[in-house]
Amino acid sequence: MRLKAELKGALLALLGVALVAVGAWIASGIRLGLWTYHEYRRYLYITDNIPVAYHLWHGHIKAGTDVETLLAEWRPDRTARFGRWVEMTWFPGGLRKDSFSLIGVTILAEDGALAEAAFWADDGLATRVFFNTMTPEALTEYQAAHKAYVDDLVSRRKKEAPQDGAANGSQPTRSETNSKPSAAGSGHRPDR
Repeated sequence: MRLKAELKGALLALLGVALVAVGAWIASGIRLGLWTYHEYRRYLYITDNIPVAYHLWHGHIKAGTDVETLLAEWRPDRTARFGRWVEMTWFPGGLRKDSFSLIGVTILAEDGALAEAAFWADDGLATRVFFNTMTPEALTEYQAAHKAYVDDLVSRRKKEAPQDGAANGSQPTRSETNSKPSAAGSGHRPDR
């Protein structure tokens, strides 16, 4: 059974379109690390709402970059300085007082140089570590310094709590974290 020339041409065109689509999918998977439509949608959402994420995703911001340069250029929603560490976090839409974000980008600097950068989300979709140069010893030191920082914030909050015993919470205020005021999301750090 022989196929008609028109049908043969249509099948070849369909095969060509399928090969181009598969090639584009593989290219985006290799280039961006995004293999599903949902991951790609999350990538678009994050890079549209957190501009620093685009530059991390495409390798424009690298480990070792000076933290003060990054702070001046990108203005994080929340910045915490403790010991030799600086932790910067961005949220889609910024920091909010009435809610918290379950999606964000966090960059950690050690001794004034960027050491780790990660995008995180509560559902784990497209979560990614852009770079991480921390040694196990540095990670242990960071965790101890971060715990001491949080414990200090909690103890200061308890001292400031009203005398009637009402709970004041343990989240740091903007002035405690040296952050800019904004109209939108607060968040959390990914577990280490």
